[in-house]
Amino acid sequence: MSADDTHGTATMTIESTKMTRLLGTSFALALALVVTGCPSDDGTGDDEIGETDDTTDDTTEETSEDTTSEEDTTSEEDTTSEEETTTGEDPFSFADNDPSEYAQVDRMGMPAVNTAVITSKDEYNADNPESDINGDYVDEIIANVTALHVALDDDLLGFSLTPCVAADCVAQAGPLVIPDTLTLDLEAAAGFPNGRGLEDPVMDVTLAVVLLDLNVHELTTLVGVLNPEANDVPFQSDFPYLADPN
Repeated sequence: MSADDTHGTATMTIESTKMTRLLGTSFALALALVVTGCPSDDGTGDDEIGETDDTTDDTTEETSEDTTSEEDTTSEEDTTSEEETTTGEDPFSFADNDPSEYAQVDRMGMPAVNTAVITSKDEYNADNPESDINGDYVDEIIANVTALHVALDDDLLGFSLTPCVAADCVAQAGPLVIPDTLTLDLEAAAGFPNGRGLEDPVMDVTLAVVLLDLNVHELTTLVGVLNPEANDVPFQSDFPYLADPN
């Protein structure tokens, strides 16, 4: 064998040895990865999966129980509410007695008329609007309106307001306060003195008619001067419409 052949054989032996070591190392690494990725012999991996499933089941059961409980509570509340509505008394139940069973003790179709300009209140309260039309109370109305002007005209002038002469005041107020009824004309515009809305400035308009010269001032001149322009609590949109008490 020549020197070249001997050198070639040695080189092949070295390369073969390197290849064997490389394959051995690769096999060992692959085996380590496989062993690491598998569950341990004590079944820890299986236990963890089992615990997760159990937790999920418990959570599902608790959620289901909570939902059922809420539904039961809602159902009970609805049932109770329906029973109360069904068995409760009608809050707007009115007597249906014959009118002859009642005695008239007051009448006030227009605000402040009975209060401020009528002297014989008992007779007036027991009477009816026909007596107003007949003029039965005109004299005392004129006397009381005159007394109001004696007491208030200086104050009105102090507010740069022009008071009416008593006789003129009665003349301009007559159509509004005589007869003492609440007028409701469906063909006319709604609003005091045709009807009476909760937001209508009833007293301000009435006082303007009784106290002011309407040739100088408007009917609404006293709105916001003597009384608030609006209720302090909003009115309701449904019956009974009045605002809740404070």
